[in-house]
Amino acid sequence: MRRLLAAALLAPLAATMLVTGTAQAAPAEVPDPLVNGSHEVSEAPYNLGDTAYTPPGFAKPVELAGQVYYPKDATKGPYPLVVFLHGRHSTCMSAPTGGNPSLAWPCTDGRLPIPSHLGYAYAARSLASHGYAVISISANGINAVDNSDAQYGMVARGHLTLKHLDLWRDWREQAGAPISQESVRSFDFGKVGLMGHSRGGEGIVRAVELNSQRPTPYAIKAILPLAPTDFHRRIPLNLPVGTLIPTCDGDLSDLQGVHYYDDARYTDANDIGVHSIFTVIGANHNYFNTNWTPSSGLAGAWDDWRSSNTSSQCHPSQSTRLSEEKQRDAGNGYLGSFFRHYLGGETAFAPLWRGEIGTPASIAATVLVSYHSPSVNNRRLDVNRFAAADSHQVNQLGGQVTLGGTLTTKLCGGTPSTADASCLNTKQSSRQREPHRGYGTLGVAAQRLVWGHISDTLSNTIPLAHQDIRKFAAVRFRAAVDFTDPANPAGVAQDLQVVVTDRAGGKATVPVSQFGKHLDYPHVPPGSADVIPHFLFHQVRVPLSAFTGVDLSRVDSVYLAFNKTPKGAIAVADLTFSD
Repeated sequence: MRRLLAAALLAPLAATMLVTGTAQAAPAEVPDPLVNGSHEVSEAPYNLGDTAYTPPGFAKPVELAGQVYYPKDATKGPYPLVVFLHGRHSTCMSAPTGGNPSLAWPCTDGRLPIPSHLGYAYAARSLASHGYAVISISANGINAVDNSDAQYGMVARGHLTLKHLDLWRDWREQAGAPISQESVRSFDFGKVGLMGHSRGGEGIVRAVELNSQRPTPYAIKAILPLAPTDFHRRIPLNLPVGTLIPTCDGDLSDLQGVHYYDDARYTDANDIGVHSIFTVIGANHNYFNTNWTPSSGLAGAWDDWRSSNTSSQCHPSQSTRLSEEKQRDAGNGYLGSFFRHYLGGETAFAPLWRGEIGTPASIAATVLVSYHSPSVNNRRLDVNRFAAADSHQVNQLGGQVTLGGTLTTKLCGGTPSTADASCLNTKQSSRQREPHRGYGTLGVAAQRLVWGHISDTLSNTIPLAHQDIRKFAAVRFRAAVDFTDPANPAGVAQDLQVVVTDRAGGKATVPVSQFGKHLDYPHVPPGSADVIPHFLFHQVRVPLSAFTGVDLSRVDSVYLAFNKTPKGAIAVADLTFSD
């Protein structure tokens, strides 16, 4: 089953407090996501044994162990419940030095388990301070043998996640919990969120699928795959999915997690889920987990960025590479605000997650957010997906597409895996270079646009039936700058204008650079081979409020005007009006 059904519809949302984000244009205010909440936090370990549970279909038994973080005052609940699942890592280390990592389970000869599940304590404590219960679970037993499993342990990880929920649900009514029964009963099983890192990210996607097959499923309301694998191209639908992508991921250097967003966009016209992808520039794979980070001193902890190219933006010597602290601040701020918004109903975070503002000022990183709203309930109107060979002639609404001046266009990306389908001028087709490519399955089909004069345009006519766009908040499209094409001067950001016209001849023009850094030229290091840069799509969002002097109830066209730079080459996809 490729399409996954959430157990319940999204919960209604409610608003709360404020602090500023970085400016783009009249930015909305959101809470500072790094400020702790008012709840005093308690925590406790639990361990039912190294071989306490055998996931269905898995070859060996695994541990049932974890750490729970929760607000101390149970009377102020109920508290939404979030489960954290770590990824694949070494499982055992020498005692007492913490060295000599190995991949075995259970640990023998006096060796100790590596506590990967404790590496997210900073994020768990922060969430708990805001009124959430967090259970971070250990999956060492799966990691030890998952490469011998046909599903690489993904189904087992899903079963393990649900088993821990079963434990805590049972502890509400019977003895055995590591904390008071009053505290357990303050956990809200009607609002459950899941976060999974690396293979844990794919594991929580499987948990959603397995949960939907249960007679009495849990109310899983939101999931966050963090630097995730996507070996099997599962597509979670009908709930908010926020995928974190670190650009300096040396473990999953093909950034395959982008497909959770890409594949879900148009899979089901009735999908009620919100899909977001947030790209953290300069972050690696491991530093989101403190116990996988070299400063921890634990076995197996390392900087996964392995390139020796000191000119790479990902090399630790470069200012573009995030430190451990800055990376975790970004992870904590976006992870926490995601669950506080979509699980806890703090709608003050909506501008951040809709891409209306830049990175919050307290986070010393650049984070670019793409947001795909549901097509149901009039929240999104697709103008041009740029996904078909004739999408430079007719758009999704049946309107005419017109190329003006010297502009040329060519379909690229998508399913074909040949070099000819590359969106790059210099064919460098590879999973690392073009993460959005399909390679035999789904992928992002786009139009490669090349212009050579400031009069060049690409216009989409809006048919009469869709001329009133006042119910939407913004025009959006995804774009990526071709760093292999000399039409784009090295190191110089690209720019263009979005133009909206009405049926009375009114016209409003807005430069996209006014609203973010999404068309920045990627850092291209000289010297030895490097998987940086990636050809990554980022979403450009221009609020409709910026288009003054035009009648948004009688819109005739929306077009891209390439009059900000004399020449350029980009790929574009997903032109929409949305919330």
